[in-house]
Amino acid sequence: MLTIRDIAAKAGVSVSTASRALNNNPRISVATRKRIQALATAEGYRPNYNAKNLTAGEANTVGVVFPTADHTFSENPFYIDLLRGINTELMERQYVLSVAISKTEDELLANVKSMVTQGKIKRFILLYAHRTDPIADFLRQNKLRFVTIGQPVDDPTDLFVDNDNLKAGIGGASYLLDQLAVTHPVFVESAHDWAYEQQRREGYERMTAQFNVEPLTCKLGDLEQARSFITRHPEINGIMATDDFNAIEFYRLIRESSGASHFPIVSFNRSLPVGLTDADLHSVDLYPEKMGAATVTLLFSDRQPLESATPRQITIPYEIK
Repeated sequence: MLTIRDIAAKAGVSVSTASRALNNNPRISVATRKRIQALATAEGYRPNYNAKNLTAGEANTVGVVFPTADHTFSENPFYIDLLRGINTELMERQYVLSVAISKTEDELLANVKSMVTQGKIKRFILLYAHRTDPIADFLRQNKLRFVTIGQPVDDPTDLFVDNDNLKAGIGGASYLLDQLAVTHPVFVESAHDWAYEQQRREGYERMTAQFNVEPLTCKLGDLEQARSFITRHPEINGIMATDDFNAIEFYRLIRESSGASHFPIVSFNRSLPVGLTDADLHSVDLYPEKMGAATVTLLFSDRQPLESATPRQITIPYEIK
């Protein structure tokens, strides 16, 4: 493997001069810089970014933190697409990603601490945002740069990437009530009460008020309670859910109860393969690859959120399909 010493020898200069030239140090003349940079390019030299960053006390790695396993599943296609967008942008910067995932917050925090102390990782992406998160607290306390997927709920100075979930909720509910002619909808959400679910529910409630229909809501934490809810509301003829998996699970319970098929549904994430269900499913595409790419852009921007009271964010558009 070609090294900086090889470039220096071929150029007839010291290693320090070659290094400065390749890093555009003004102490080296423009002519010498151009000559050495042209030589390095012709020889196919690639700098050791990891060694360079470690010299500065930072690995060329970004820590990507999943929610704890009781909140979500890492195999969800939405998260896979997020990772794809993150990885593509990191490769452009000669960085790689390292994943932290665990079943409990204590284990997850220990994982992140190890990444910082042993792995010298100083930049993180959290694939979630929720209240009183010990991971975010640790990163803030140690003045480490991080971006969350989803609007932060504890510190308005946190960097974040998100959709306009209120607007998406309004758009999804409007499509269900107007385009799909649903007269008795139900809003289906998880038992975790995520911020994005609250915002989408608010959009749903605004539109049901506008259409003068009852804003039924059901949490999917306990399936027996969900079955009981369906029994009490046989009039339900359409579903709006916070993601495709919640939508299909509730639809399965509807079919189990009444045998209804081709049920109109509006949900989010476009996580399911076409043809997997016989429901009339319309999923809101949140463009997770774009979200993932945007987190890296924000992570490596020059902004200093710890010195400002203004939220720093990138908002990704959505599309109902």
